[in-house]
Amino acid sequence: MRSSETFVLGAITGAALVWLWGREIEAYTAEKTRGVRTKAADGIRAVEETTGKVLDRGGDALRRADGFLEDTKERISEVLRAGEDTIRPASPLGHS
Repeated sequence: MRSSETFVLGAITGAALVWLWGREIEAYTAEKTRGVRTKAADGIRAVEETTGKVLDRGGDALRRADGFLEDTKERISEVLRAGEDTIRPASPLGHS
């Protein structure tokens, strides 16, 4: 038998098996994979929860950093204004 004939015979045999015992095969595989699917679903839930916690922590850190940067910006502006006022020469008429 040539490989093409073998392939066609295999395809016909497979189709007949699925047609005759398709529901039994489906029920068997569903029963045998139930535990694996449950563990996979639990794993996905764990990844979701962990990812949420990590992103929440990252958001908190960014908010703290934003507050720190705003405070630093204000302090630098105050110091620079004070330095500007200190080194600016007085007006010749005595006015500020």
